[in-house]
Amino acid sequence: MKMAFARRRQKLKQTYMNLSIRYKILVLNFIVIILIAVIIGLFSYLIYSRSIIKKISTVNLRDTRQVRNSIDHLQKEIYELSTYICLSAQIQQILSLDSISAITLNEINKAMEPVSGLLAFNEAISFISIYGENGLEYYTSKDGSTGISTKDLIEESSIYQEMAKLKGGPLWKTISKKDRLFIKDNRNSKIAMFRSLLEMNNLQTKGMLMICINLAFIEDLCRESLDYEKSAIFIIDDQYQIIMGISSTADGLNRPELVESLVPYLVDDEGQRIIDINRNKVLLTYSTLEKNNWKTLYMVPTRIVLQPVQTILWITMVVVFICLLIGFALSMYTSSLVTKPINKLLFSMNRVKQGNFKEKVHFIYQDEIGRLGAQYNEMIDHIHHLINRVLKLQLKEKEAELRALQAQINPHFLYNTLDTIFWKAQKVGQYEISDMIYALSNIFRLTLNQGEDFISIYNEKQLIENYILLQKKRFNDKLTYQIEFEERILNYSIPKLIIQPFVENAVIHGAEKSDNNTVITVTGNYEEGKIHFSITDNGAGIESSKLVALQQDTFMEKKETNGGYAIHNVKGRLDLYYHGNYDLTIDSREGKGTKVEIVIPAKQGGRKNV
Repeated sequence: MKMAFARRRQKLKQTYMNLSIRYKILVLNFIVIILIAVIIGLFSYLIYSRSIIKKISTVNLRDTRQVRNSIDHLQKEIYELSTYICLSAQIQQILSLDSISAITLNEINKAMEPVSGLLAFNEAISFISIYGENGLEYYTSKDGSTGISTKDLIEESSIYQEMAKLKGGPLWKTISKKDRLFIKDNRNSKIAMFRSLLEMNNLQTKGMLMICINLAFIEDLCRESLDYEKSAIFIIDDQYQIIMGISSTADGLNRPELVESLVPYLVDDEGQRIIDINRNKVLLTYSTLEKNNWKTLYMVPTRIVLQPVQTILWITMVVVFICLLIGFALSMYTSSLVTKPINKLLFSMNRVKQGNFKEKVHFIYQDEIGRLGAQYNEMIDHIHHLINRVLKLQLKEKEAELRALQAQINPHFLYNTLDTIFWKAQKVGQYEISDMIYALSNIFRLTLNQGEDFISIYNEKQLIENYILLQKKRFNDKLTYQIEFEERILNYSIPKLIIQPFVENAVIHGAEKSDNNTVITVTGNYEEGKIHFSITDNGAGIESSKLVALQQDTFMEKKETNGGYAIHNVKGRLDLYYHGNYDLTIDSREGKGTKVEIVIPAKQGGRKNV
């Protein structure tokens, strides 16, 4: 399972990373916008929902208290009326009789006139009955209900027994429309207060007073507080039995089994909470009546309460959609700012790939891509320069190969010819000529170097010695030299003919231009991984203008003199071989001489003999 999830995640990651930068930006912006919108919308919904729930709970609890207070007030009023009836002298007199037959019906009706008046002027009361153990049976009604049950049924009922125990205290019960225990023909459901009629002298129970409130009156009272669609109000007794229940619509919230499920939540005198009924969230508020521990319950589905929040949620979704559209447009614009210069750079790279090294990119901004474009232009210039250098090097190599081929035309013939001249000179005793022939032969051999570009320092030293030997023969005693190379550097390799041209330059600007003795000193030593060469002379020096040209690498003389390479060619070859990792300094004063210093990296692998 984990492996499959990891593979899917890796595949998604790879798919995303393979997208173009533009689409990466679009996808990322979409995800960020959606996340921000969802988080803000969710938090806004939760905060506003809690605020609405808290506000509605407060309002509903207030309405619940109002219903409770109204019923409390009504019960108190009924209790006071019942007290008035119980203490009525006429009624007390009738109850004190041993038998009701001792009094006429007119006398009974006259004694009951105050009771009839109470019924007429109190809209809440729908039925009043007075039962006496002496056989008194009186009732008055304004809802069409008639009749009182028999003496035996009344006195044997549990309500009568419970009432008698209260010794004149009120007992509140509900009488359904089908109940015939206390009213023979009951037309409406009622809430009845039962109270014992006590004889004032000895407080003995002499009968029962029942005052009924029409349940419709209570329902109308509660219905005024139903502010929400599909809300419901219940009144339950202290045994959690439904006394009355109404709903604004037929939503089933007034079913008895629902009330039974609320019992665990009704532990306090009043409160408010959200409960789950049949997988529906319902906001419940309740309050307890003061006199008899009845409770008023107010229930409303949270989906009804949160309808304004649902509207805000839809508005939020519309705003999110608009933000997505705006974000898409901004993302397209932003991504184009990033990808357009990158595509421009890629197009330029393709042009360069085809060989157009004059291709450049121009960005007007100096951000990261602008700096990348500038670096790219510098890189193209550098690559172009390197390619030109390589081409020049290849041309020089071809020229060198051509010169080598030209110089190697029938080398055996040249060597044999020089050897013949050498031995003929020896034979006739011309030893000076034979020495010169031998030196020339060595110069020829060492210069060719079997076609190799690098030569050992040992062989370079031999080349210099043979060259100076021939020049001494030319200038007689006007030229002396001294060559001092450390023994340890003789086996190192250097490019051939990088010292001889400077020795040749010393001869040209010394012995040729001066009548004084020219002294040439050549030294070589090893220091910290580099080879240091020094060529000094006391000749006429180099003209200042030509010296400046040499130092600035603008001296373009290409002519070779006496078989040696020109100085600028030495500098060019050093640059090609060491890529700037070398030092070449020329210091000269007219009339006092010249000093040349060369510092190159030490390289093992030279050959002592060629």
